[in-house]
Amino acid sequence: AVVSTQSTGALRAFTKAPSGVMSLQDPLTRTEISKPVVGEESINETVKMLIGGALKRSCGETYRDVYNSSGDKIAAVPDANKKDLRDCVEAAAKAQPGWAGKSAFNRSQILYFLAENLSSRKGEFLSLIQKCDPGCSNAAKQVDRAIQVLFECAGRCDKLGSNVTPFGVVGVIPSSPELPDMIRMIVGPIVSGNVVIVVPRARSSLIAAHLAQVISVSDIPGGIINIMYGSQETLGLSMAQHPVISGLWYPNCLKDCTVVQSEAARTPNKMIWNDESSDIQTVVKRCFFNKTVVMPAGNSFAN
Repeated sequence: AVVSTQSTGALRAFTKAPSGVMSLQDPLTRTEISKPVVGEESINETVKMLIGGALKRSCGETYRDVYNSSGDKIAAVPDANKKDLRDCVEAAAKAQPGWAGKSAFNRSQILYFLAENLSSRKGEFLSLIQKCDPGCSNAAKQVDRAIQVLFECAGRCDKLGSNVTPFGVVGVIPSSPELPDMIRMIVGPIVSGNVVIVVPRARSSLIAAHLAQVISVSDIPGGIINIMYGSQETLGLSMAQHPVISGLWYPNCLKDCTVVQSEAARTPNKMIWNDESSDIQTVVKRCFFNKTVVMPAGNSFAN
């Protein structure tokens, strides 16, 4: 995906321009901030981040243009900064003890409800996948598999024993733009009581934004799943350096994994995985301590 950044100033409200094109204006001064010119690509959707259960704009004023596989502009997403990451960490850390304290059956019920809500919006996500990748030939299979992954994760909740101790806050940086892979990486860690902060790939930002809308109305407590947009390299490094984030999952999508690993090594007991497992059982098992034994899988290590 080709991504560019642009500063839009303090975006306040949508108003009708004389030409009939929606433009952004400040309601306090009513002065026009930006106005599309003839022939410019229009964007008909405002993408927000999911932080602490609420859909929010970035603390900064920079947005990223997102293009699909055909080169068409499909969205402008907030370019998250360190302040946004700090807000995500605070919300996640606050919510994690309550989520881990819920019974496995209760977490299972909540994830079943999320799966049902995604299933009810199957047509919407089918259209989104085709919009992000017009040449995609397996869009319907992606949606079906994503729903199946959610039901599998919900079923795994009941199979966890009483000795499970989650890591805490886990940073997730998906490498695949496909919906099932993104959901597997988001929901897999929370099965055992972890909470996640997710930075999706640029091309799948629009899909992630609609997924955030589903999450926000699916009885998942605020702060359990946090989604923000921006550079995976920059935010991944910041998450590796953050002392509160206990785990980081970045399957082969960061340019310099050595730097991330060395920075993460400064934080004691931080878990790192840089593989991409498609097996739900493996994903769930790696994300908790069993008594005093760490149960990672694949290419991972602890400090």
